[in-house]
Amino acid sequence: MQTGTFAKPPQSREHSSWRALWTILTSFNRSKMAPRMAFRNAAGMLLSLAVGTATHAAFGGSAAALGALFVSYSDGRDPYRQRAFRMIAASVTVALAAFIGGMSDQYRFGVGVVAAAAAFVAGMSVAFGETAMNVGTVSLVMLTIFSAQHLTPESLLEAALLALLGGLIQTALSVAFWPVRRYDPERRALASLFWGLGRTSDEPIQPGTAPPASVQMSQAQGALQSLRLDSGDESLRYQSLLNQAERARLSVIRLLQMQAALGGKGQPGGEGETLSQFLSAAGRALKSIGTSLLSGAGSNLSHDQIVKVDGLIEEWRLHRAGNPVSLEGATMKDALFQMDALAGQLRAAADLAAGSASPQGVSFGLPSAPQSWRFSPSSIAATLRANLNLRSAVFRHSVRLMICLTIAGMIAHATNWSRSYWIPMTVVILLRPDFAATFSRGLLRIAGTIVGLIVATAQIHFLPPTLAVRATLIGICVFLLRWLGPANYGFFVVCVTAAIVLLISLTGVPPKTLIQARAIDTLIGGALALSAYALWPTREPVDAALADLLAAYREYFRAVAQRYLGSAMDEALLSRARLAAMLARSNLEASIERLAAEPSTDTNQIELVRSMIASSHRFVFATLALEAGETKNSAVPASPEAQQFVADVQTTLLGLESVLHGRETGPTEMPDLRNDFRLLLKSNDPYFHSHSLEAVEGDTIVNSLNTLGEEILRWRELRRAHS
Repeated sequence: MQTGTFAKPPQSREHSSWRALWTILTSFNRSKMAPRMAFRNAAGMLLSLAVGTATHAAFGGSAAALGALFVSYSDGRDPYRQRAFRMIAASVTVALAAFIGGMSDQYRFGVGVVAAAAAFVAGMSVAFGETAMNVGTVSLVMLTIFSAQHLTPESLLEAALLALLGGLIQTALSVAFWPVRRYDPERRALASLFWGLGRTSDEPIQPGTAPPASVQMSQAQGALQSLRLDSGDESLRYQSLLNQAERARLSVIRLLQMQAALGGKGQPGGEGETLSQFLSAAGRALKSIGTSLLSGAGSNLSHDQIVKVDGLIEEWRLHRAGNPVSLEGATMKDALFQMDALAGQLRAAADLAAGSASPQGVSFGLPSAPQSWRFSPSSIAATLRANLNLRSAVFRHSVRLMICLTIAGMIAHATNWSRSYWIPMTVVILLRPDFAATFSRGLLRIAGTIVGLIVATAQIHFLPPTLAVRATLIGICVFLLRWLGPANYGFFVVCVTAAIVLLISLTGVPPKTLIQARAIDTLIGGALALSAYALWPTREPVDAALADLLAAYREYFRAVAQRYLGSAMDEALLSRARLAAMLARSNLEASIERLAAEPSTDTNQIELVRSMIASSHRFVFATLALEAGETKNSAVPASPEAQQFVADVQTTLLGLESVLHGRETGPTEMPDLRNDFRLLLKSNDPYFHSHSLEAVEGDTIVNSLNTLGEEILRWRELRRAHS
């Protein structure tokens, strides 16, 4: 019996926390650059500034511009419905924060209490996802700014309403093309997915890597969430395309595994070469479908490649003379099944992309979007209960932020410097739950602020001090911070520093005083934030992220196993479980990157955690293969041995989750998967027998989980040694 398709990944070079941190500092993610979005955000801020200034309200222009600026951080390229809801919620939250902050200034004792409470709430928002965290941060910054403005209640109400108006103007510009380009974001996401699948078909699976096209699949699933309640033909067409893409991805992955088992491309004229040609033709067809979705072109190319695919399938049938009860014969038979399935999926997707097929009457069961704004009261309560303890990184972050903001407020009040609210504002912006983000943002914030102040000084010194010139410079700075800022935080800091200095200079504050105060306050706030994290650090919770991944894999395996236990497979449940597994894997990979930048992390920890994720990849590849496998009669009852094997796989995953959560256990308490699998091969199970591909994948599952169990126990001991 084989031990699986994949070998152990090669050893990486020696780990260095400073090298990992330097990578974070200098990283430049071009995929996050969106010039069109940056242009409309700059236009929205300038329009808001003009409207606010025209009202002649106290702090009116700055309030409207700040509202537009902060809400622009919630803009994106996702579907209009999701974007509008998020930006409106951000507009209301930012305006409310401005009003509460200003009202707390009316009662001097209340400023510190309100700021501390708001800091704790903003810190806890991290538990509800990146969107909630971003809105919580900008709202806390808005509260900090307005708590130092000393406005009358009437002026404060006007400023808060103008901040709301600025956010709504930004929202209106973001969704302006909704009526005429209703499904543009969904089409782009699907096109990216089909292009990703096309590239996957031409590239062999690398050992120890995650399943290919996972990112594009997750993005497409998220983009189509807004279509769940839309029963129009266009909506159903896109949902059907996603359904075909999901199935095509499984077939492509299964065929790539078979290609590796047959020795890659193989000898000219052999099975491996034929399969390689088939995958290349399928890849070109998938790419042309993506092109067709974006531009309407490419349908002829799709047809030509599908004809090529059909010809290669017929050629493959000529190679099926092998022994049907041998492993090679089973591989040939299953490959033909997958090739036929993929050809059908390509034909259906090409017709749907060209608009020549009707998706009516199809039920898709799109999964619910995780970490959305639509939380139920029970999920909110459960999340809070899980994080209201000192073991939680989110809770520690909330307490640390609350204490630091209180100290920063006391320093600002004691010094009574001009614009001293920049001290607590810097603390709010810098502090993050993890070391890598806090330290890297701290360094980039201080360096970027100094550069931004130099840029603003040069602009103010050399250019005419007219409103038109200042407004133009503000627009340019906002465009650059929304264009280059998402790619690298250093660029963001430089541009936002220059923009805010120029913006506040419009209120009549002398630029020279403004620049000096911001430099001093930023240094104080940055030093406070970094010192707080150094005194009370939070270790990256890789254990929890890995436990979440295993929980997601357990649910996915359970959904896939139903077809092998004689039950009909719930497609909607399976789709939700697969998406949850993708997201959990993405979260774990991000957590590992942050762990690598922590100074207390050594080479052994990094190598071990990378080995664990490689073992988990082997498990999920085997489960994907089982999902893609051929089961002609799901009503055939499974053998007792198969039922025991499936149950013990889930028990093993659950036990490993418990170890990661801190429960004491040992290898003797885990089920004996190897013995379960040995008994399964001796049984009369219709799917798991000695010469079946299901048996190969079952063997991979046993090996990957046994290896993962040993690695997790070593990880627990290693973490204890460093605690």
